[in-house]
Amino acid sequence: MFMLEPTTSNTFSERIQLAPALVIIDSEPEYEISQIVDSKIDCQQACKFLYKMIWLEYEDTGDKSEWIPVSKLTHATNLVSDFHITYPAKPCPLPLF
Repeated sequence: MFMLEPTTSNTFSERIQLAPALVIIDSEPEYEISQIVDSKIDCQQACKFLYKMIWLEYEDTGDKSEWIPVSKLTHATNLVSDFHITYPAKPCPLPLF
C-alpha cells in the first residue's frame, strides 16, 4: 500500500515532449546550446574541465541543463568566451583564447 498520492492529476498525460531540433555542423548532427551558466573542475572525469549548459528549446523542462566536458564544445567558442567575460572569476581552461 502506498501512503503518498499526488494531490492533482497530470493534466498533460497525453502530451509528448519532442526533442529539440538537431543542427548539422560539419556534417554532424548537434544540439544547440542556449547558454553556459557555470563551470567547474572535476578530477573524477576523463576531461576534467566541465561547463554547465542550458540546451536551446529545453528551458521549460526538468532536463534543461547538463555538465559537458570542454572537449565537446568545439563549436561553441563564442558562448564560452561570453561566459568568461560575464563571469571572470569562474574557473576556465588554459589557454582560453
